[in-house]
Amino acid sequence: MAARLHGARSGAAWYLVPMDDDAERPPLATAELPPLPIDVVMNARAGRLDEESARERIGRVLSRAGREHRLLAPAHPGELAGLVARLAAEARERPRIVAAAGGDGTLNTVAGALRGTEIPLGVIPLGTFNYFARDLGVPLDPEAAAAALLDGVVRRRHVADVNGRAFLVNASFGLYRRLIEDRERAKRRFGRNKGVAAASGLATLLRHQGSYAVELEVDGRPVFLRTPLLFFGFNALQLENLGLDVAGGPERGLLAVLALRPMGRLELLATALRGALVGLADEKGLVRHCASRATVRRRGVRRARVAVDGETCGCRMPLRFSVQRDALAVVVPRHPEPRR
Repeated sequence: MAARLHGARSGAAWYLVPMDDDAERPPLATAELPPLPIDVVMNARAGRLDEESARERIGRVLSRAGREHRLLAPAHPGELAGLVARLAAEARERPRIVAAAGGDGTLNTVAGALRGTEIPLGVIPLGTFNYFARDLGVPLDPEAAAAALLDGVVRRRHVADVNGRAFLVNASFGLYRRLIEDRERAKRRFGRNKGVAAASGLATLLRHQGSYAVELEVDGRPVFLRTPLLFFGFNALQLENLGLDVAGGPERGLLAVLALRPMGRLELLATALRGALVGLADEKGLVRHCASRATVRRRGVRRARVAVDGETCGCRMPLRFSVQRDALAVVVPRHPEPRR
């Protein structure tokens, strides 16, 4: 049912008041927004556009609309989490939209601070792949995305979690994590674009060595396997692009759990090529599950490197994956663009 989101608060949360439904109901419940102030958090490592250009374009749109706003960026990427935490604390006292202008990693940081609250998350994509924004139908042009914030509506989204850290797109262990680390090093050296990402991925696959023995527990059921890669997907668009039948899981609050069987470099390269060209729907070497929770253990291993929404971090073992339902209030376009 559609609802109107009022600026009044009960305690630290806004409350929803039903509004008249019309004949054209959206597929998911949404809420109207009052014209709240907007804090735009910029990432110091912007993707397609340099930071100053993005600031000017976004600021121009918000200023012309007469919307109160602030454009904020940390002096160093390592200070982003602290900045977002301060903005979230302010937004609990004075209602406002906190918008992330960056890629999926920037969105992850902002979403992690806002989940479990009623503070609306705005999305202005400036990254390379922008899966979360594209899945919501947010325009990829930063000016159009800023304009969409001005009359957007709020929709609740599920949030996935690994060991207390939120993720919106995917988390992975093994080969995919190495792909992410090598890709980020290449982008820092050669620039942030899809061509660099593809070339870096090819080089990583050609250097691939070995598999891991893991115990994977899926919704309480143990599975023992050797695999070079464990992938936990939580973005329907990315999973659809891979041609996987588990793409409907995230909308239902389920993780897509994927594991590759052990294979050599050439076979792995062929699998990646098939995935890019025709998808992985018929890939016999791919184990897949849908699950609301999962646990990964490795005998004798206390810590592991994990890729979370394009950023890598260290986590204590075991890795515990779960889903927090309806945990995030997201501003989505009133008239979303086609998902692509």
